[in-house]
Amino acid sequence: MAKYFFPSSFLLFLGNWIGQITLNWYVFNLYHNAIYLGLINFFRLVPILLISLWAGALADRCDRGKLLRITITSSFILTTILCLLVLQNNNLPIAIFLIYSLGRGIISAVETPVRQAVLPDLTERLSTTQAVSYHSFIINICRSIGPAVAGFIMATYNAEVSFSVQALCYFIAVLCCIPLKFPKNIQTREQSKVSIKFVLEYFKDHRIGARIFITSLLIMATGFTYTTLLPVLTDKTFPDQVAIFGNAMTCCAIGGIIATMILPNLLNKISMVHMYYFSSILFGIALIGAMSNQTIILFISLFFIGLFSQWARTTNRVYFQKQLPREHRGKILSVVMMDRGMIPLGAVVMSFLADLIGIIETFLIMGISTTVIGIVFLIINKFSKDGGKVV
Repeated sequence: MAKYFFPSSFLLFLGNWIGQITLNWYVFNLYHNAIYLGLINFFRLVPILLISLWAGALADRCDRGKLLRITITSSFILTTILCLLVLQNNNLPIAIFLIYSLGRGIISAVETPVRQAVLPDLTERLSTTQAVSYHSFIINICRSIGPAVAGFIMATYNAEVSFSVQALCYFIAVLCCIPLKFPKNIQTREQSKVSIKFVLEYFKDHRIGARIFITSLLIMATGFTYTTLLPVLTDKTFPDQVAIFGNAMTCCAIGGIIATMILPNLLNKISMVHMYYFSSILFGIALIGAMSNQTIILFISLFFIGLFSQWARTTNRVYFQKQLPREHRGKILSVVMMDRGMIPLGAVVMSFLADLIGIIETFLIMGISTTVIGIVFLIINKFSKDGGKVV
């Protein structure tokens, strides 16, 4: 299954990044309004908060291979419709982009827990840590290639062509998903129910995991909103230079790639819990460096943003993947991955702040907040009764 799953993931994530960068840049240049960027990403990610638990139960109950084919096909159809609309009208109302973002968000909310739930089942030759790391590696390769491809296409041609390339990636990803088949879960009627009580009981029995989850919710709202506001920051410090924006995202992705390459070896020597908190703190510090108007310093800061944010994110996913039984993996992972839903909430707040006090000052607040959150929860974990456990 791995030989079909990973190519499909690569094409899906490549299309996602091409589309995300193109959409953010297109909307900002069309309306020149940072608040619209926050709304675009709010509509794209808020379904994660609303339907993730249901989607996780669906992943535990239904054929996961079929779910992947359905969700990716839906992404292809939706993006193709957007391409046709943009080709016909260069001045679409913002409502069209919000509806598209909401549709993509709903699809992603269903697809993500399914994709995460199948990682430990890909092959017996891959450990869970390796499967999650390889998957993260693919995501970061796409984060590197996607912005560069989007920037090149928009600079050479236009956004319409970039949206078309996004749709083509989804179409090929659907073809790669056709052979995918995974073992079916056998569940009782009680086990198949969507139960928030079940999830709460899990976190009550796993306090370390609960603290990691809470920390992740907070830093997603503060630090990880940088992807939404980076077009505004680069436009402020380097006006009308789309290539710098693309290169900045590429530097961030390179840091993420290196993180996923060396993380499996590091986790053999360092506690996952310690790795998570220290990388979160360093991620916040790196965000502060991104305020520089020097190109080299900006690129170096974004490299470390990519490195430490990916260490934190991948360690978070590996920790929970190792803890969860197969029959309940979808439900718990869908809740764990609801942390992504905090990005749009944070993006809306940070977009208003950027409009009110300036983008430079907003990035400073993001960096300081993320650093402080990491330090506070590291201290709480250290002095708690179960904080001494090395996981």
